[in-house]
Amino acid sequence: MSKYHHLQPIEDGGRLRSLRQWLNIIFMIGAIVGMVWYMVADHDTAVYIMIAAVVFKFIELTLRIAKL
Repeated sequence: MSKYHHLQPIEDGGRLRSLRQWLNIIFMIGAIVGMVWYMVADHDTAVYIMIAAVVFKFIELTLRIAKL
């Protein structure tokens, strides 16, 4: 190993990488929609939208930690 091995990118070759990417996209869209909804409409509904988005993030995080 070279002196700068810690600077090399970590390859993510997980089997479910595309699923994790989709879960992240759903999370980001949900978070943005929730924030916009909070600004222009009902606050309670916006909170539920953002909670649902966080659930998708937790699923992605679980897959990442399990290294699937």
